[in-house]
Amino acid sequence: MKVFVISWLLPALMVLSFSTNAQRLMGLVIEKDKQGKDQPLPGANVYWLGTSKGTTTKENGVFLIDRIPDADKLVISFVGYKSDTIVIADQSNVKIEMKSDKLLQEVTVQGWKPTTHIDHASGINVVVMDEKELFKAACCNLSESFETNPSVDVAFTDAITGTRQIQMLGLSGPNTMISLENMPGVRGLAASQGIQFIPGTWINSIQVTKGVGSVVNGYESIAGQINVELKKPQESDKLYVNGYVNNSGRTEANLIYTAQTGKKWGTTFLIHGSVRPIEMDQNKDSFLDFPKGNQVNFTNRWVYNSGNGWLGQFSLKYLEDTKQGGQTGYVAEKDKFTTNRYGLEINTKRYEFVGKLGYQFASKPYKSVGFQLSGVQHNHDSYYGFNIHSAKEQSLYANLIYQSIISNTRHKFKTGLSFLWNGYAEILQQANASVLPWNFDRIERVPGAFFEYSYDDLKKFSVIAGARVDHHNLFGTMVVPRLHAKYNLTETTTLRASTGRGWRVANILAENTGFLASSRVMILKNQQTTSAYGFRQDDAWNYGLTFQQDFTLDYRPGSISVEYFYSDFKNQAVVDWDSNPQRVKFFGLTGRSFSHSMQTQVDYQLARRLDLRIAYRWLDVQTDYLMGRLCLVIEHS
Repeated sequence: MKVFVISWLLPALMVLSFSTNAQRLMGLVIEKDKQGKDQPLPGANVYWLGTSKGTTTKENGVFLIDRIPDADKLVISFVGYKSDTIVIADQSNVKIEMKSDKLLQEVTVQGWKPTTHIDHASGINVVVMDEKELFKAACCNLSESFETNPSVDVAFTDAITGTRQIQMLGLSGPNTMISLENMPGVRGLAASQGIQFIPGTWINSIQVTKGVGSVVNGYESIAGQINVELKKPQESDKLYVNGYVNNSGRTEANLIYTAQTGKKWGTTFLIHGSVRPIEMDQNKDSFLDFPKGNQVNFTNRWVYNSGNGWLGQFSLKYLEDTKQGGQTGYVAEKDKFTTNRYGLEINTKRYEFVGKLGYQFASKPYKSVGFQLSGVQHNHDSYYGFNIHSAKEQSLYANLIYQSIISNTRHKFKTGLSFLWNGYAEILQQANASVLPWNFDRIERVPGAFFEYSYDDLKKFSVIAGARVDHHNLFGTMVVPRLHAKYNLTETTTLRASTGRGWRVANILAENTGFLASSRVMILKNQQTTSAYGFRQDDAWNYGLTFQQDFTLDYRPGSISVEYFYSDFKNQAVVDWDSNPQRVKFFGLTGRSFSHSMQTQVDYQLARRLDLRIAYRWLDVQTDYLMGRLCLVIEHS
């Protein structure tokens, strides 16, 4: 067996997450083929000698394992290969070559790995959807990637614009924080259209957190967090080409190209183009079933590894998206702002920069410091008949994270500072409104600080307790405490609990654009402030409890989970669609607003390449409107 540090291999292995990798050992397990070339060895067992702390290599032969105090001997084993024990000093990366133990005539190995699973190593309840799970979805962007996930609902908000919105725990999409690699993603003016701006072929995995998430990632998650990991240079194929055409004329093309430009640099180009050029009206109501349109989406990302502790990445993104809908035969050049035919257009341009830089201390691998930075300009121009909505958003986000231990690696902490700046220039002009136009320009500045402590006894119990303090220039200081606990009743039985607070500023127009496609007039009632749209920030507490039982039946693994979540709003900007068909009312909450969510799910492999998933979900959502309480009970199976 050969063991050596592989500084040249780091760009092919590194997953840049400064808050995770600092206390882990990363490695690659390989074997030599008949031509003497390196081949990854998936499924090899890796564990610290004398402990139960271990892991297995992934399909690319890569493993990540947490370091344990006073444990410096790593055991690597695999059926048919010689096991060995190696001594780990201050290395952060190793490459291991396995030697065949004996020559077998023929071996057939069959196994099952769920494409969606709970991350047992995480103290927070995180459901991981890998790339193979996304293959099961119909296509073609993030909004269409949850068809097989019972925890996330995706529905059209209205038939005219074709806008999709997610729901979690019975709450509308904006109550779920959607991030890209733990950076701000779908928020602000992108709240309604943003999940359609992330092509499915770009996605490497999705992590779904129900309830409140980590305070490190911000204060906005109320119902949960959806974090999307995109393809990285160290994980992508050198060249990937994908195309899609359906019977309605929807056509898409994707190109991913990856290159290693040196020992320290790697880059990936992600290109997406789509078009819907055909008018479709299958029900013959003279309105398009979905808007025509086209999209151009481009990302170029770079990853850097110095080999001496410095890690970095940055990416540049550009998006242009155009949608045109309404009546069949609508031609904007001659019908726009006339009574000839009804039509609408939604035009979006988005520019984005994301950068990360971190340092891992060589002599203290549990210690690291990282800096995250992103900037966005989002231009939104739209009209719906005679209604005009024009808006521009400029955003800057910075996050500084420091991670270390207290005494030993059972006691860890993360702390840091964050800053969010948002500038909005937004105008709404409605044909039937008495006030013309509505002007919602504003600037938001939110500096914050956070601290998170985690304890793991490496056997049964772990807890993550955190708090952050943020000062909003329009709404004052907000304190956000959060707590997550996990207890392993047995090796196959896990109980998790969570509680915490979340808050956000509602962008009522971007989150409810559907009313603009009608003749409804916007009415603002029970305004609580002169800032933003006249409403205080949405503010809620979330409580959750999850029970999971893993089992083996007929030599095949499976799992059963039961969960319950309760969300309780202390303040909320509520939208009333029902009291008057000619109006849409927005008002500040005067009473109570809450939701109960209960879900049971069973996963099992019936046969090779045939997985079974059964789920039942019960929702009870209640909100006090100005005219009384609205109750909504939903059952899904």
